[in-house]
Amino acid sequence: MIKRILFIIIILSGNIFMHYYNKHKILSYARQTQKLVEKYNSQKNVNLNLVTQNSKLSSRERIQKLAFDELDMFYPGNNNSVHNIKINTKKETFCLIDYIVPSVEALTK
Repeated sequence: MIKRILFIIIILSGNIFMHYYNKHKILSYARQTQKLVEKYNSQKNVNLNLVTQNSKLSSRERIQKLAFDELDMFYPGNNNSVHNIKINTKKETFCLIDYIVPSVEALTK
């Protein structure tokens, strides 16, 4: 009789232990998942900000402003005086020549 009672107590205590252990693990994994979701969302926001900043930095207006400030070049209002010359060689280079400036300047890639 004592063996049966001891066996039932061990089974009940093991069952209670496993129940609370599983509950603890589930809560722990839920917290980890929440932290990962928050980190993912913050990284996504940082990425979006960096993409936006990159597109602003490489915008046409920014490049024209830098060319005017640093190289003393300007972009004409009309495109009639700007000609694109494409050379089909192995390097596939091109030159952009502006004919408005008295001394012809070329940007080479």
